[in-house]
Amino acid sequence: MLFYNKLFIIFSVIFCLPLFSQNNSSGFLKGEVILNTSEIVIGAHVILTGNSIIKETVTDIDGHYEINKIPYGVYELKIQSLDAKPKSIQITIDKGIEEVNITLEATEIQQLNEVELQSKSYKRKIEEKGFAVNIIETEKAALQSIQVNELLDQSAGIRVRQSGGLGSRTNYILNGMSGNSVKIFIDGVPIRNFGPSFSLNSIPPSMIKRIEVYKGVVPAHLSDDAMGGAINIVLNTSLKNNLTVSTSAGSFGTYRIDANGAHRNNKNGLTVKGAAFLNYADNDYKVWGDQVAVQLSPGTPDVYIEAKRFHDRYRSQGAKAEFGYTDVKWADKFMFGTLLSHMDKQVQTGATMEVVYGNRHYTQNTNMLSLDYAKKNVFENFDVSTFISYSKLNRKTIDTIATQYSWLGHPTYYFGNPDSWASGAEAGRPTLQKDIDKAINTRTNFTYNFSNQNKIQLNHLLNRFTRNSDDPRLSIAENSLKEQREYMKNVLSFSVENNFFEDKLKTNVFTKYYLMDRTSKIRTRTGNQSNSTLLLKENNTKTDDFGFGGAISYLISNNLMVFGSAEKAVRLPEAEEVFGNVAENINAAAELQSEKSNNYNLGFSITNVQFKNHTFGFTINSFIRDTQDLIMQLPVGNFEEFFLNRNVGKIYTKGFDVEMNYDFNKMIYFNASTSIFDARDYNVTFNNNGVPITPSYERLSNTPYFTMNYNLRFDKMNLIQDKSRFSFFTNLLYVHEFFRHGNTLGGAGKTIIPTQYVFDMGVAYTFPNKKLTFSLDAKNILNKQLFDNYALQKPGRGFYGKLTYSIL
Repeated sequence: MLFYNKLFIIFSVIFCLPLFSQNNSSGFLKGEVILNTSEIVIGAHVILTGNSIIKETVTDIDGHYEINKIPYGVYELKIQSLDAKPKSIQITIDKGIEEVNITLEATEIQQLNEVELQSKSYKRKIEEKGFAVNIIETEKAALQSIQVNELLDQSAGIRVRQSGGLGSRTNYILNGMSGNSVKIFIDGVPIRNFGPSFSLNSIPPSMIKRIEVYKGVVPAHLSDDAMGGAINIVLNTSLKNNLTVSTSAGSFGTYRIDANGAHRNNKNGLTVKGAAFLNYADNDYKVWGDQVAVQLSPGTPDVYIEAKRFHDRYRSQGAKAEFGYTDVKWADKFMFGTLLSHMDKQVQTGATMEVVYGNRHYTQNTNMLSLDYAKKNVFENFDVSTFISYSKLNRKTIDTIATQYSWLGHPTYYFGNPDSWASGAEAGRPTLQKDIDKAINTRTNFTYNFSNQNKIQLNHLLNRFTRNSDDPRLSIAENSLKEQREYMKNVLSFSVENNFFEDKLKTNVFTKYYLMDRTSKIRTRTGNQSNSTLLLKENNTKTDDFGFGGAISYLISNNLMVFGSAEKAVRLPEAEEVFGNVAENINAAAELQSEKSNNYNLGFSITNVQFKNHTFGFTINSFIRDTQDLIMQLPVGNFEEFFLNRNVGKIYTKGFDVEMNYDFNKMIYFNASTSIFDARDYNVTFNNNGVPITPSYERLSNTPYFTMNYNLRFDKMNLIQDKSRFSFFTNLLYVHEFFRHGNTLGGAGKTIIPTQYVFDMGVAYTFPNKKLTFSLDAKNILNKQLFDNYALQKPGRGFYGKLTYSIL
């Protein structure tokens, strides 16, 4: 009852806010900056001053700029670029949308002392807050046949690991921390609020403005229990009307279609946004190696072969719609949303490639409703934002045929030993389990700005989850034992942010309170036998804890900054970790405890160092993670067929990552990054007399600890056609060998996952009207054998084409 009272109060506050908000009109400024030679100007600084405000931005890859929420009045608009003479004009904002196109006079490359660059990009402003953060800008990558996870994998300190092709499980490693320790957000809202089938790869890069990757210490406004870091996807918020459609096709039967658009009535602010996607993949790529073997006849030695995956089809489709008001007197944003999605997936293997399935699959449907509200200056200097969602997921797992398959795609044998079920299934017991997962999520943020240099923030996050399950294949006796799964998590955070010495010194200190309450009654058996004992195991857990931390940065000069951060962090187990997931072969772990970690970062960055046509940047970040009760997902069972989340004890990690970037004349771009860390297991065991035994200090298993990434891009304007753009890009990824299970690879018979090289390349061409772009990507050109997540093999060489058309 208390929960629903809280929900009612939140809704009441939201609907009453318009009565107290300020009544001021504002407009939206947009335009294009070009040279008098008709070339677009990329990276020009646009500064709007007047009426006691200063707003800044930079032109994008198409020379466009946008500034929103400008109170009506007269302003001075300044444009500065290294490629042209600076220009200043007076403009009047007196309507919803004002378009001002600027033509600059081209000059020889300016010396730094001739142009005073007063503006800072939003990317730079985030970096100066003191957190160890990478900012990924997606303007150019949006034209490629590339997924969000591939963009992340090219960033320093982060490793994206997938257990197969499109639709497979994904795991993120940030400076040695992985799994749910790394939280995903969309516009600061935890991605779980958008429903279980909405993943990063469901979001086309064209919808994304930038990606913020926080390593270790996470700012308090991302109020979830992100102990190992956070990935925040910031979507485009442009108020201009737009509609973009893209389609791509490629190897292994892969097809993707997505569309997104928005329309705003400039008179009353009525706004409608929509996005839809369709993904399909056969994932029938070839696999080979020590885990791909067949017996030509029973009892004969294994014969190692190269085989095609044959039961790994993935299909998903979904649509997301929002309607409401934006940039009106009583709200910056007031949007109702709905999301519908469907996914069905065949399951090729268990937790490893030791067991091959040919019939097991599952489906799921998600329905979600949401409300998103934000308003700056609700009262003077007081900002409010809140997001509330309700989602319902229906999932069905189908596994009723006991036939076992070989890598040739043929049935091999049945589970015929006396201990197996009379009518078995590929993953043990036959099942037609249906899960209904319901979740209510809220995130509310209050900000009070004392001045431009000081502000405080209060954030609250609530996650309430329930699951009901039913399996018609169970006996009457089993179904009579009613299972129960309930989970509630609250995270309350408070932060103080200050700027000193003319914004050279920035500090941010915060504290967090964590509260979790979970209840479960789950049926278990003493073994995988039809006559084994049936139990209903009950677990009730309630925990609370405090965390705190801070970040600091100091600008030694406009180009040189030092930064550091520290945090006592807590991560509460997620509902799926505790309750398991039959479809994903994840067993329940009702006894799971919270992770705790002391995180430290220290580094420096040199940015925007310019010499004639050359621009350089360099960042290094060192880190320490001192973690207790780290949660890892480990394979279990005789054939390592299932996953189980476990607390693995005390892990101490230290390392660093380095990133260097360079561009020549806004035409040639090069980026290189390296990440190295040493994560050791410091668990102490005891002998029969209770005397501590010296720990072995083994490396943390299944964790790549040394990676390098090199990215080269060439952009050429006016190639073949005037005002066209041609791009050529390459990427080389190196992953050093690492242990899988301590010092063994279990059933795979190998001690290490070997060193891996991945080389990708591609081209893109945008036609002069800037509406149509065609790209062609070649991935894993060398057709190297690639592994992730306990030696599960990923796709080999593939080719993909993409066509993007901007209708508006």
